[in-house]
Formats: sequence, structure tokens, C-alpha cells
Amino acid sequence: MDLLSQADRSTTTPPDGTQAESTPADTELARLRAQVALLEAERAALWWETNHDELTGLANRRHLNTVGPGLLGRTGQCAAVVLDLNGFKPINDRYGHAVGDEVLRTVAARLSRCVGDDLAVRLSGDEFAAILTGSPQAGPGPQWSAAVDAIAAAITEPMAIDGSRLTVTASIGVATADGAPTTIAELIRRADLAMYRAKANRYCSYVVWS
Repeated sequence: MDLLSQADRSTTTPPDGTQAESTPADTELARLRAQVALLEAERAALWWETNHDELTGLANRRHLNTVGPGLLGRTGQCAAVVLDLNGFKPINDRYGHAVGDEVLRTVAARLSRCVGDDLAVRLSGDEFAAILTGSPQAGPGPQWSAAVDAIAAAITEPMAIDGSRLTVTASIGVATADGAPTTIAELIRRADLAMYRAKANRYCSYVVWS
């Protein structure tokens, strides 16, 4: 980029204000600028593809593992949420993969809306996750509970897809850091175990790992 700046200074408008004719240096500078812009765009696209789920646009597990430690390092509460959809497979089998994909995109959008600035992740298939962070200035009590309730309610809302009214629910597991040393992988593992407990009890909206 320093070379481009030097080239800019060498091709400025003459002192008399007249427009200088294009020179080979100008042409080469324009070519270099276009090449740099293309490389930057390709790098940004590659980063996005590497760190996000292609179908839903949510962060993927790789991105979760990359940014997770930084989220755990923040002050305040931190909770991992893992959710698995109930009723998705029958929809996928009956209506086809195109409709199933739209269900997953709808769930992803609702999850992203509920977590706001926190991290929403598609782990695999119909399994999703979120990392919820809290403010150190907040009062006592779980700061994540309202967000988890909102996620459960949002996912249960019916979806109008391809002329059909479809509904899925979610089994949700929650694991909190509680200030004790841990890792994102361990927190997700605990939330995953809690999620299976919730799935075993169809009347639970979510289960907290303990």
C-alpha cells in the first residue's frame, strides 16, 4: 500500500491546474488498485465462508471455537445454550429438503434476533447454539433466562413455508460459566448433555446443567 501512496504523490495534478494526460504509470496504478481491491474482497469472502454456515449465515463451530475464549474472558455472566429441533425430521421427510432448509433458515433468523449482539451458531444439522454474555453491572439472578425463554417462544411460532403452516419446537440445554475456569468446548458439552435431558422430558422448555 505504501507503493500505491508514493505513486499517488507522483501523479498529482500539475501546479497550473490543468489535467495531466494519462501516463503508463497512471494505468499501472489503476491496475494495482483494482488488483488490491479484488484480493481484499476475496480474502473477506474466504473468511466469511470459513467461519459461517453456508445455509443459514450463522457462525459455525470453527468461529465459535475462535471467538469463544474471548467471550468467556469478559466480566459478568456467560452461558452456553444448545438447542435441538423437535419435529424437524418429519417435515424434512414429508415436504422435502428445500422446505426443510427454509425451516432451518427461519429458526436461524429467529435465534439471531433473540440473542442480539451475542453469538448465534449452527453446530450441525438441526442443532444450534448460542453464547449469551451478561453485564457485570447487572443484579443477582440469571441474566440469560429471559433470552432462553424468548428463544424457546420464538422457535415455537408457526412458519408459513411454501403454502404450508409448519411448527417445530426446541429442546434446550444451558450451561453457565459461573466464574469458574472452563473452556468453550466444555461449556458446550455440558449444555449438550442438559439438552438431551430436556429432550427426554417433553414438558421441559429447557434444562440447566448441574
